[in-house]
Amino acid sequence: MRNNSGFSAFEVAVSLAIMAIIAALVMPNYLNWLRSYRLRGATNNLVADMEMAKIRAIRENAFVVVQFNAGNYSIFVDNGAGTGAAGDGLCSGDELELRNRDLPAGVTIDMGTLDFAENRTRFNGRGIPPDIIGGKMIALMNAVDRKEISINRLGFMNVQ
Repeated sequence: MRNNSGFSAFEVAVSLAIMAIIAALVMPNYLNWLRSYRLRGATNNLVADMEMAKIRAIRENAFVVVQFNAGNYSIFVDNGAGTGAAGDGLCSGDELELRNRDLPAGVTIDMGTLDFAENRTRFNGRGIPPDIIGGKMIALMNAVDRKEISINRLGFMNVQ
């Protein structure tokens, strides 16, 4: 009598083929979900960080600047420490950096549609962005989708 206590090579090959077919069917949907999740997360982080910058500007009674780059953004208190003047929008070495966040893989800020002077905005000691007269848009995008954050002259933000 023979002891059958394992899998044959044929059974293993058939199981792997079935798993490969299922993975091929599921993978495109998973990748689209992952891209969408990363874009939503980056948008939520940017809105939360800009709200934090607004609150910090009120608390410090100083300008807080949000500097945008294609793959990241940074937030710092522009109080004139170091070599620059207060409110000049430039981060000198001694000014407090509040946040420097890289965007997730595949997510970028659309610099072509960014309508801020020198790719930055700032909040004054009252939490109002003095550089915004009407409304401005900050667009985040990836390969398949796009989210826009609108900010009005009073500093209210809305995701579209």
